[in-house]
Amino acid sequence: MNRKAIFTTIFFSLLLVSLLAACAQQPEAVETPALQDETAVGQPREEVTLKMGILPYLSNTVLIVAQEEGFFAEQGLNIEFVQFTNTADVIPMILANEIDAGTPGLNAGLFNAAARGGDFKVILPLSNFAAKECPYIGFVARTEDVEAGIWADKKSWVEAKMVISLQGLNSIPGFNVAKALEGSGVTIDDLNVVIVDVPAQLEALRTGQVDIVYAIEPSVTRLTADGDLALLDNAEQYAAGLAASMITVGPRVYSDPDVANRFAIAYLKAVRQTLQGATPANVQYAVQLSGLDSTLVDKICWPDISPTGTLNLDSFNEY
Repeated sequence: MNRKAIFTTIFFSLLLVSLLAACAQQPEAVETPALQDETAVGQPREEVTLKMGILPYLSNTVLIVAQEEGFFAEQGLNIEFVQFTNTADVIPMILANEIDAGTPGLNAGLFNAAARGGDFKVILPLSNFAAKECPYIGFVARTEDVEAGIWADKKSWVEAKMVISLQGLNSIPGFNVAKALEGSGVTIDDLNVVIVDVPAQLEALRTGQVDIVYAIEPSVTRLTADGDLALLDNAEQYAAGLAASMITVGPRVYSDPDVANRFAIAYLKAVRQTLQGATPANVQYAVQLSGLDSTLVDKICWPDISPTGTLNLDSFNEY
């Protein structure tokens, strides 16, 4: 199956053109007039129960917001969450009709499933890479090395022992690092990549077992908390706009435009609340999902989410 056919297979229009256009005009609003009107005008509907896979990642907090704030209930949706620990398990469960929706990351498995004719659609973005002051994803190194500028020139990265991803280089971290190296004359194949489990990365950096770690929150905040390790570079900026994870659904959702629209309305309301960042309510929901300490959640950089629900198809194509 060619690339165009794969895109046609996995992307589904929710017919929310007018809704999303209105949202785009007021990206900072918690509740846009368009969203309020959709809810107010709608007649009472029969409740629809959907099973949705959810991961203990900060990006999935928006789903807890939608549930706990009653946004799903407003739309007549009874969402039953099914807990996952590995993003790679989500698509197979959708294909098996064990769940109706999930939040997989962008990876080769998603495209391979589509190429094999898998019955699923991507309908909304979950998290996007964005160039912003606080790094949700960053390269972390020893503070003394950062201050000395040892790794400032990416050509020097060929001399570093570097941790990128437990998933290997055929993943979003690998793609992002490759983007960061563009123009340096260095490729990802030139790097000395070391595998270190997340809990051991702090000590590995401190003791010189590794020199640079590609870290994702809350690891960025944890690693840099004591000051002896520091942010070397913000990694998101090199793939800004990349839809790193997305809302993916099976036929029970995408074959019923009314249900899909109701889901999107509830979801976009939750997005606007989530984009307020570390409010007391949002911190509570993130702690509820992730099990992280509330003090840590209050300090971390939150992931970016499209306030309009617009998928960046160019980022999919490039990946």
